[in-house]
Amino acid sequence: MSTAHASAAAQLSSAAQPLAATPQELTTNAADYLLWGTAVGGAALVQAVVPTLHGLPFSVAIAGAGLTAFGFHFYRGWSQSVRSGQGEAVRLLRLATWVVLAVLPALVPQLGWATVLPLMLFALGTRTFVAGGILQLRTLIFGGAAAWVGGALALRFQAPADQMILLLASVAAALLVPGAVLRAAARR
Repeated sequence: MSTAHASAAAQLSSAAQPLAATPQELTTNAADYLLWGTAVGGAALVQAVVPTLHGLPFSVAIAGAGLTAFGFHFYRGWSQSVRSGQGEAVRLLRLATWVVLAVLPALVPQLGWATVLPLMLFALGTRTFVAGGILQLRTLIFGGAAAWVGGALALRFQAPADQMILLLASVAAALLVPGAVLRAAARR
């Protein structure tokens, strides 16, 4: 009787545990971090070099990366047979964050970069930090915290060129490095 009871308890505890993220979900997340990191980082670099563009690089980068990400995620979601609890949580977090980040550059003419950029960094940091907690990857947690520090510094240094440099550094810490770590984790 004790063997049957122990077996039933083991099955119950394993059923209560959410499925860990699958390698395909990790690969999808890695591609997402690297795509958006490259798009936002490239836009920050162009905006820092040519400040007279007034946010045009962000509009182009977000539209291009958004359409690419939509197509990529639609295809990956369509062909994905197994979904995990962790993967679904990160997917919904990713969607919510990119909706916020798609709207923020449109506010630049009314609010200016001095207000919008820290909000972008706080949103990026929160997405990366929470995803790191869900996936239990410290690199993502530290990357999210680094984006928060960048957002706090952006409140202090309000010159547009300084803010673009902070955005570029924060994107590297919060998107590009975690994307590379996720890609390596998916290959293991």
